[in-house]
Amino acid sequence: MTTLRGRLLAGLLGVTALGLAVLSLVSMLMLRNHMIQRMDASLETAAAGAAVRLARASGIAVVQAGSTYAAATLNAGTGRARLVGGDDPQAAAVPGLLQEVGAERLGAHADAGKAFDLGPRLRAAAARMAVGDRLVVIAVPLDEIRTTVTRLLVTELVTGGVLIALLAVFGRWLIRGGLAPLARMADTAQRVAAGGDLSTRMPEGPTEAGRLGRAVNLMLSQIQQAFAARHASEERLRRFAADASHELRTPLTTIHGYAELYRKGAIPDEDVPQVMLRIENESARITHLVTELLELARLDRGASLSVATVDLVPLTAEVVDDFTALNAAYPVRIESPPSLEWAVDEARIRQVLVNLLTNVKAHTPAGTSVLVRLAAPCTIEVADDGPGMPEEDAARAFDRFHGAGSGLGLAIVQAIAVAHRGTVSLASALGRGTVVTVRLG
Repeated sequence: MTTLRGRLLAGLLGVTALGLAVLSLVSMLMLRNHMIQRMDASLETAAAGAAVRLARASGIAVVQAGSTYAAATLNAGTGRARLVGGDDPQAAAVPGLLQEVGAERLGAHADAGKAFDLGPRLRAAAARMAVGDRLVVIAVPLDEIRTTVTRLLVTELVTGGVLIALLAVFGRWLIRGGLAPLARMADTAQRVAAGGDLSTRMPEGPTEAGRLGRAVNLMLSQIQQAFAARHASEERLRRFAADASHELRTPLTTIHGYAELYRKGAIPDEDVPQVMLRIENESARITHLVTELLELARLDRGASLSVATVDLVPLTAEVVDDFTALNAAYPVRIESPPSLEWAVDEARIRQVLVNLLTNVKAHTPAGTSVLVRLAAPCTIEVADDGPGMPEEDAARAFDRFHGAGSGLGLAIVQAIAVAHRGTVSLASALGRGTVVTVRLG
């Protein structure tokens, strides 16, 4: 049998049959031994009584008429035996069997007082007569014991056969019911494999099969989530590639257009310096964008950090000084404790501050005030009082190229925070400014 159901049923029936066979064998042996013991006790008593009666009076009836018992005597001197009682068909063979056994062995049995086998079909007991050198033997056929044991065997075989047949029917029904959840799970798995519908679930329950179904459902949920995450990632990648292409196409188109105009002589000599400046600015824009892309790719690959204990207060002051030196129209104020040391990658945290301040400049008008706040254990907060942004834009602020001209600054900030086992969040509303909070782990 190749199916689990067939193997279980065969195993159940095999173990049951073996158990019944052992039980039958033990019961038959115990019954036979018990009957032999009772027969031996009766034979030993009868032999002792017959020896006494024959010694007192010759020719007295030793066994009753119609009994299965047979009585015989053996002259130890001559070795001759004769039947003295018993009309069973097997009684006539007793003298001959006694002569084959011999006086010496019969004497040993008589002295031991124990019954013995007399040929293959008789059981006997011997006793010495008080007068003369003679032995008296009482024998009885084993037919009754054999018949009883045979009947018991037939009864047990019939009963065992009926029991195994009933067990086969009931066991088949029970095993089929127990394995039904597995069959349903197999059907469900085939439907999932054929149609790819990961929302299909296995039947659950308190049984072992139900627990297996619950585990498979958990696995399917995780696979479904993984596929959904992969699909979302692929969608983000496609959108990112499209947005990056758009961001690169604009400066490249500008450079290509000016180059073609210059080649055709359509640019006056007095406008050449201005055109070259535009080309240089667009080239710088491309360089900046490519640099951000490479930086983000390194962070996505899990580039190692050069972590060391750094005081963030003077580091923040340096970045703010550099920013205000080039952007005087954006006043920046710092709130911080006297010292705030933390294990960070100094270059990466400097980049976080630069990106956040640059983001303020890119999306707010001149004159916007900026507050940089440091707090324990390690929180960096950059807030501005600019125009803010709509809720839907704020929700996608950390997406790569989520809007025209948005760039990758905040995406890089988020990647650096995650690399430091930290988080970053943004709160903004129209007319109420924007607050970006970085918490490092």
